[in-house]
Amino acid sequence: GASGSPAWALTPSAFADLPLHDFLDQRRANGTSFMLREGRDSLSRGDCLALVAANRLLTRVPCGSADSARWVYDSTTMAFHPAQDTSLCLDIFSFSSLGVYWCHGGPNQLFRSSERDVHCSPYDERFCVSVVSGRSGEDARRRGEEGPKDELR
Repeated sequence: GASGSPAWALTPSAFADLPLHDFLDQRRANGTSFMLREGRDSLSRGDCLALVAANRLLTRVPCGSADSARWVYDSTTMAFHPAQDTSLCLDIFSFSSLGVYWCHGGPNQLFRSSERDVHCSPYDERFCVSVVSGRSGEDARRRGEEGPKDELR
């Protein structure tokens, strides 16, 4: 512009209203965490979803094998968070894949309970995750442990 400022400095940012501290502070979850499987079947033998890094797609690892596969659920915001960093949320990327992104409260980060231990996105019902409780999902399921609880207090 005329003041010598670069054009990007004069353009309003869509992210200007997001709390910056959430992007800078890594927060570990308190309390019991659990594992997640993609889809509606928590008893299947498939791998669990695991964090790679912020703004990345998820990877799959054997359930119970890595802290990066531990999650917590906030029933107030209907969001899943990696237990390692609750400033991040499970996120649907481009209508096609599950990933992790900084929490912004958008509809692509909401997962509501649709049946026991299954949460689906109201944004896109094709995206569901199943809760696998305990350190070893199959052992915990046999003991009858419950699924997600609000652990972000």
